Amino acid sequence: MKVFKINLGSDNPSPLSGRFWTKALVMALAIFICSLLFKFVDVSSPLAAVVAALVISLLNAFIKPLLTLISAPLILMSFGLFQLIINAVIVLLTSHLVKGFHVGGLLDAVLFSIVVTFISFLLDLPIKIKRMKDALFPKEDRDFKEDEEFTPYEEVDSTTEDEDKEEKQ
Repeated sequence: MKVFKINLGSDNPSPLSGRFWTKALVMALAIFICSLLFKFVDVSSPLAAVVAALVISLLNAFIKPLLTLISAPLILMSFGLFQLIINAVIVLLTSHLVKGFHVGGLLDAVLFSIVVTFISFLLDLPIKIKRMKDALFPKEDRDFKEDEEFTPYEEVDSTTEDEDKEEKQ
């Protein structure tokens, strides 16, 4: 029996894993796209977007769990909407730490985090679909096995068998 683990929320991989760096690069692309689409975020170069994505990813890995634990009652009372404020605080902290990346205020940071999350989701969707497909259908189940030969369909003419029986009688 197979056990399936489906994560419907966001996953924060370890900074030592390759998935962390893939997510950071996807987020950097999302940050740069967001800076081109909207005026409330200013990114001076693609390198600043990569550095901002790395800082946000590191803060999400180390600081966000602590902030989530401390603000758990507020998150529960707001039905999870307080997570937007936590994300905005992380974006504002990144804005102060990274030169070449600037977000104006708390409302801009909330809007920025929503837009970047949506763009990152769209950019990361093919990877998630491939991971889900690999989890549901392992490679050995998808490949055609050579020892299982295909048996061709052969038609049998039933009239000849009936005629043969009649001739024997």
